[in-house]
Amino acid sequence: MKDYLRRHIWILSELYQNPQGLTYKEFAERWEQSSQNIQGTSLPKRTFADCLRAIEETFNIDISSDARNGYRYRIVQRDWLENDRVKDSLLSAFAVNGLLQDSRGLRERVVYEDIPSGNEYLLVVLKAMKAIRVLAMTYQDYFDEEPREVRLEPYCARVFRQRWYVIGVMENEPVGEEPPELTNQGRIRRYALDRIVKLEQTDATFKMPRGFSARKYFSSAFGIIVEPEEYDVETICLKVYDINHRREYLRSLPLHPSQKEVEWHKDYSIFELLVAPTYDFIKEVLSMGGEAEVVSPAYVRQEVRRRAEELLSRYT
Repeated sequence: MKDYLRRHIWILSELYQNPQGLTYKEFAERWEQSSQNIQGTSLPKRTFADCLRAIEETFNIDISSDARNGYRYRIVQRDWLENDRVKDSLLSAFAVNGLLQDSRGLRERVVYEDIPSGNEYLLVVLKAMKAIRVLAMTYQDYFDEEPREVRLEPYCARVFRQRWYVIGVMENEPVGEEPPELTNQGRIRRYALDRIVKLEQTDATFKMPRGFSARKYFSSAFGIIVEPEEYDVETICLKVYDINHRREYLRSLPLHPSQKEVEWHKDYSIFELLVAPTYDFIKEVLSMGGEAEVVSPAYVRQEVRRRAEELLSRYT
């Protein structure tokens, strides 16, 4: 699986880095010299064609090669691709990873946030999502002593805090005709890819709920937690002080797409966010220390205070 994934990532990165395209001969020659080719294998044309087809299906992109272009393989409609932020960020992440792996000099000069594990399962998840196929996984949660078997209908995938997650429902679990973000939301489950022991795509298919949108599902979430049965969406007022340029950092990198700066003062600003005050949001506020405080709602402010006092007690 790792060699299979490594070759696909390498081909994808070469396509992304070379907008004008490469011939099959150039791909084959570069593969023989690549540090990604750990086993020193060749790149037969049939294998190369299979890889291209898998990449097209997984990322829903078109790869062309015609005589007018000198039979050079390239990604079609790159302008459209680069306007798709999700797809472009995925492709560029794979391309950067491939480039760093192939250049020892760059590896010593570029430091980036590493996703510690689970990467080898991402292509399997994306291919299953594309094919509308059920995933069979062996999953080891932090709360369970033993791994458990799960059959999941994968609706979407998301990366957050250096972890990839696959989100979906258990196989054959009814969710009704309406999208899960409107009904039966509690039935949607999230699984971190780094806690998967084994994963494979099955032959079983499923039906996506009508109108499901991952962007809408996470629209009121700060991170990966969506639990409407526990948390209401609130207008949260955050007072951010002009200490260590925290206010400027928050302006340039908002906590949430709904963030608005509604008041400006010499020493602080008031920001409003329309989010659910979940555990991961509370942790983010606490991470800013004395540079920010929740003004309202009162119960959210009290929860931040409770956790801050709990933290202080560790050092008392």
